[in-house]
Amino acid sequence: MTTSKGPAIAEMQAQIAQLQEQIRTHEVAITELREKEIELKTIVSTLQEMEKFMRESGVRRG
Repeated sequence: MTTSKGPAIAEMQAQIAQLQEQIRTHEVAITELREKEIELKTIVSTLQEMEKFMRESGVRRG
């Protein structure tokens, strides 16, 4: 008795396609998060430099 593997193979191929789409979506999200990380690091660095300058120049906050 032989059974057709066609439906099972087609189902697995559909699952593979879904996984590939999920991977692409996650890759886009990761790229966006990395860009946001760079922006935040730049902001923190700028604020640290400003704080250092104010401290060295004797400017008091608040």
